[in-house]
Amino acid sequence: MKTKNISLFGLLGVLLLSACGPTPGESISQEPVSMDSEGNIIFNDVQITYGNPITGSDGTAMRRLVREFNAEFEGQINVQETFMSELEYYESLNITIPMKRAYDVALVHSYKVAAFANKNLLFPIADLIEEAKIEISREDYLPDVFDSMLFDEQLYGVPLDIHTTVLYYNQDLLDQYSATVPTKRSELIAAAKKMPNTNAGGWGMPLAAAWPSEYIYTTAFYQFGGVEIDSEANPSYNNQIGVDALKSVADLIHVEKISPLNVSVDSDLMLFNQGKAMFHINGDWMINSMKESGINFGVTSLSKMFNETGASADKMASRAHTFVLPQGRNQTLKQQASLTFMKWMTEHAYIWAEGGGHVPASNIARESEEYLALPHHADYGNVLDFKLNPTSPYYYEAFSPVFQQVTKALQTPSYNALELLNQAASEGRQLVLEAKSS
Repeated sequence: MKTKNISLFGLLGVLLLSACGPTPGESISQEPVSMDSEGNIIFNDVQITYGNPITGSDGTAMRRLVREFNAEFEGQINVQETFMSELEYYESLNITIPMKRAYDVALVHSYKVAAFANKNLLFPIADLIEEAKIEISREDYLPDVFDSMLFDEQLYGVPLDIHTTVLYYNQDLLDQYSATVPTKRSELIAAAKKMPNTNAGGWGMPLAAAWPSEYIYTTAFYQFGGVEIDSEANPSYNNQIGVDALKSVADLIHVEKISPLNVSVDSDLMLFNQGKAMFHINGDWMINSMKESGINFGVTSLSKMFNETGASADKMASRAHTFVLPQGRNQTLKQQASLTFMKWMTEHAYIWAEGGGHVPASNIARESEEYLALPHHADYGNVLDFKLNPTSPYYYEAFSPVFQQVTKALQTPSYNALELLNQAASEGRQLVLEAKSS
């Protein structure tokens, strides 16, 4: 199987020439579904298409997973993979699913599942799982991640992973300055302040004003007990909790001065990789980049790094990748082959963990010898403290405006936290209204 990487415009050109598919929600089978004597589906060279937004080092791991699946199921199921940049990929799904010309199976971020399902763009899978007698059950996955696949009491996805941001540290600099790996905010600041905190001498923890500040702020917000939206999907972060969270992040720059001002995206990573920073916050997906840098590094959890007390102090903002079935590709045999692919991929996600750094959502994968042998994953923190956003079709519209305001706060020593959060909430409410009326 040859992996394909094609442009959105090339894809749409092909799709516009294609005939229309079946009606959304209608599962049809152009071939009879046969079972063996043990009740397993018999697949005979079933071809399925699979789309995802996975590139870079993550892409290397994803390509390997697909290759190994195809090798194991040779003659039964063959997966033809297409991948593209994230922006291009989601644009393609929004256009091609209503045309009934999307992929047989797609990989999307968990926070998008409810929004897609609300627009009738995804096929519910619980009945298909039961009919096919494929063993995909909540008990085999992290419960919070599995539950994020539910919308209006229907199951729409099978989770591949959960991923979060972590605290990377330079062990050589810790040794040089007689510092230890921090377990809470006060220890982090104390250790970081042992660095010269100058451009010439190096910094305790450079913080980029933009990415990944959205993860960092959301983690702080969770640690203070915040919930991004209320039951009506209205913003609920322009309050004292939101202010405390924003201050806890911005203070690291403006008050504690362990980071220079106006650090650009990836400049914080560059300083760490050059041995000029004691600490660095970034995604677990950067683990292999850290290995390649040659830095003598370690990893620890962000629990208690923004708020040391309270029931939520250990929480870390997280997201997940999940497999879904787009509407319009509703041939039963292909759908059941897709479910077989989903199950295999999640249970072999130790390959994904090794290559991409993420944590498998599957208990089976996390309990495998291969996963347990990985050197850093156990240091990410308690996976039960990885927190996903509330499930809502309008979550992103309501919460995403806060990210730009966080950047302003990190860039501006005289920022007004509540004013910035009020601006974000006003924009969020408007975006939610527009989304509900569209």
